[in-house]
Amino acid sequence: MKVFGFNIPNIAAAVRNVFQRPSHKDSTTTLPRPPSIEWLLNHRDIRRPQTRGDTPAASLYRMYEYTVLGYNTGLRTEIESFFNHPNWLVADIPDPKDPDPARYAILAVLPQFLVEAFNRLIRRGLPRNAPTIIAGDAHEAELRAMPIVLERMPPWAEKVPKLKEPLIIPNSEGGTPDEKTRSPKYLKMNLIIEEPSVFFV
Repeated sequence: MKVFGFNIPNIAAAVRNVFQRPSHKDSTTTLPRPPSIEWLLNHRDIRRPQTRGDTPAASLYRMYEYTVLGYNTGLRTEIESFFNHPNWLVADIPDPKDPDPARYAILAVLPQFLVEAFNRLIRRGLPRNAPTIIAGDAHEAELRAMPIVLERMPPWAEKVPKLKEPLIIPNSEGGTPDEKTRSPKYLKMNLIIEEPSVFFV
């Protein structure tokens, strides 16, 4: 059957090819492969992450999406959400083994921002398992007296190779990030990305 000169079965197959993505394992669950950098750059107006799931790896991929979309508020909110899962240790984020070198490079840098943001709060006496509401000075003193356990990088992140050629991710305004605003962490991976604001408290 054809409609307006198009074959319906062929259209259905084409739609499936667009929306079906390869999968990779996230410990005990299957996580759909998120969109490519090119796709995200062409859909920056959406701002809604395509990755679903309540796991450390799913959260990391949403951070990747927000980074490419240039949506810093979404990135910071996702980082705060990760912090509020105290059983999600940064060092235990599983290796995504992403086949896309650029996407893998971004994923490898993101844990550095988690470690930086989380340890800043931990050193100030706010452990990740702290209650949402801290009632009174006595409770605050109790939190500050707890042992300081700092977050660490996952081993795989430090082994991901840098890109052979520089890759520019436009800033939120769609332009090339100015040299003064480029993230040193990303630059080490040959990624030109604006330094994100990751401190949420």
